[in-house]
Amino acid sequence: MSATLELFDLIGELARRRYQLAETSFATLGLNHTEARLLSLLAAAGGASAQDALSNRLTVDRTNAGRALTRLDEAGYIERRKDSVDKRANRVHITAKGRRTVSAIARLRSEMAAAFFGEMTSDEAAGIVCLFRERLALAAPASGERTRAAGGPSVQ
Repeated sequence: MSATLELFDLIGELARRRYQLAETSFATLGLNHTEARLLSLLAAAGGASAQDALSNRLTVDRTNAGRALTRLDEAGYIERRKDSVDKRANRVHITAKGRRTVSAIARLRSEMAAAFFGEMTSDEAAGIVCLFRERLALAAPASGERTRAAGGPSVQ
């Protein structure tokens, strides 16, 4: 097996393990991975965003994002309101409960990263981040994937 193919497979395995760790960790807050990402994205957007924009940033299909937003709305983490300009669109607003939860999500993400990468130094991590950003900028998006500018903020 070539080193490139092995790296490709290892990245996939790391992604699976990261997702499983996130699902388990966010479950302690009563959230799944998608819900935690949506809340974090909403907070990063200043606390309010168009529903379609959130769905696009999440890079999941709108139906899955809509289901997660419904759960977050019903649990009081967010409120959805009709857009004042485009009455067909919804704007999503984070609530006080949602903001408190985003703080807990951030703490969990830090704990997950520490557990996941163990003794990796900041310099080692920075080198890998640089390499991955370069690859992301050059890589073709997956079929049907919505793209975002390389190097832009990512909340996972």
